[in-house]
Amino acid sequence: MRREQKKNGKFIYAIVIILIILGVFSTIFALISATNSNIINKVSINNIDISGLSKTEAEEKFQKIIKDMMEEQITLKHGEHEKIVTLKQMELEVDVADKVYEACTLGRNSNIIANNYKILKIMIYGEKLDLNFKFNNDILQSIYNNLDDEWEDKFLDNSYYIDEDKLEITKGKAGVLVNKEELQKEIEKLIREKIEGKKINELEIPTITKSPDEVNLEKIRNEIYKEPKNATYDEKTSTLSPHTNGIDFAITIEEAKEKLKENSEEYEIPLKIAKPEVTTEKLGEEAFPDILGSFSTRYDASNKNRSKNIELAAEAIDGTVLIPGERFSFNGVVGPRTKAKGYMLAGAYSAGELVESYGGGVCQVSSTIYNTALYANLEIVERYNHSAVVSYVKPGLDATVSYGSRDFKFKNSRNYAIKLKAEAKNGILKIEVLGIKEKEEFEIELTSEVTDTILCKTKYIHDSSLAPGQEVVKTAGANGAKSIAYKIVKKNNKIISKTVLSTDSYNPMTKVIQTGSKV
Repeated sequence: MRREQKKNGKFIYAIVIILIILGVFSTIFALISATNSNIINKVSINNIDISGLSKTEAEEKFQKIIKDMMEEQITLKHGEHEKIVTLKQMELEVDVADKVYEACTLGRNSNIIANNYKILKIMIYGEKLDLNFKFNNDILQSIYNNLDDEWEDKFLDNSYYIDEDKLEITKGKAGVLVNKEELQKEIEKLIREKIEGKKINELEIPTITKSPDEVNLEKIRNEIYKEPKNATYDEKTSTLSPHTNGIDFAITIEEAKEKLKENSEEYEIPLKIAKPEVTTEKLGEEAFPDILGSFSTRYDASNKNRSKNIELAAEAIDGTVLIPGERFSFNGVVGPRTKAKGYMLAGAYSAGELVESYGGGVCQVSSTIYNTALYANLEIVERYNHSAVVSYVKPGLDATVSYGSRDFKFKNSRNYAIKLKAEAKNGILKIEVLGIKEKEEFEIELTSEVTDTILCKTKYIHDSSLAPGQEVVKTAGANGAKSIAYKIVKKNNKIISKTVLSTDSYNPMTKVIQTGSKV
């Protein structure tokens, strides 16, 4: 019994001695660490060891990694479609200084006992810190919104529009949408891997599959149904009430549903149109005496197909009247750009290359009316920038449209009714907003700044018809850009306000070269 007690006493004594030694050494280590500003051992940031580095050395180490990484191009892929982006384009910010400061204060920011415990724990297990990332959300949305604009398998929702005495219904198409949340996670994962030195410059875009709802004819009928109403104009108050055509189905709901059972993508429902006795046109121009906003763009009149598309869209818009509070929808007014409606094949960009598409050139009309609406000081409701820089307006002042997905909308936010006048002739597209000037009008100025340029890639395609070494440029290509557009409101030449309209990102267009040599 005594022998066992003696043995236990020696064991306890040994433990006490060890603890004292550890305490002494850890205290000495803590004191040494307190006088040494360098980062303690076994500390890493994003799996990069920074043991023994000073604050300045650690910051410079990561700032160089981040700087090199910001300039590298990242290819976002979906099947054969590719979009090139850079982290600089996304305005990536990394908290290097904060994280290095955190590393420097490990084992030094508390009392000696807590510091000892922290230092010993790090000595045994190490300490891994991770950088935090911040992006410009407006730029990200600009990039993400344009990723699927050329996908053949993208989701399209149901849509309809009224073409004279017919209701044209286009059934939506099941397809894929960009999973923005997952894509963001994948981009952040790629950044962490690049910081660690991995050469990864491609990402497959995560997607979600979506199917359109069944076409709801009852809902559509309720939305389009109108009783005929005469136009009126009160000269004393300058108040215009435009006429309303009476609209209703010319067939029963059951008959319309039978039509939708046909195997087709587009359906036509006949309408009953009842015109009132007094229409807006009969009131004359006294209701719209002033030009409230005007903007013109140029197009190549020798390109007959593209010119025809621009003229058709302008004709559809011309004469549109909006009462105060009413919204204008480009897709709703112009409708689908199809061969049946007279639209022609013309140049459009797809997957970074020039292709032929029905309605090519219509986006010049939506971009022109966007600028016109801004100059008329109207409220913009919905607008998307192109995936690539266009030639007819400055970056940041364009508006792309795609029937069934992207629309351009604005609201008559003025006190009186407005009328749109659109004309495409001899290579000049001109759109005006007509109406009555209010008691206080403002001068509008639009500016755009390119804040970054993204260099385009060159793609070589083997062409057996060319001699070895011979090259032919198929697509010239163009650099991408990042831009900020501003709206400046003035009164008597004095700036009242300057607001950001949008921060946009445009992808570079690939330069394609056909070559006789094998690629």
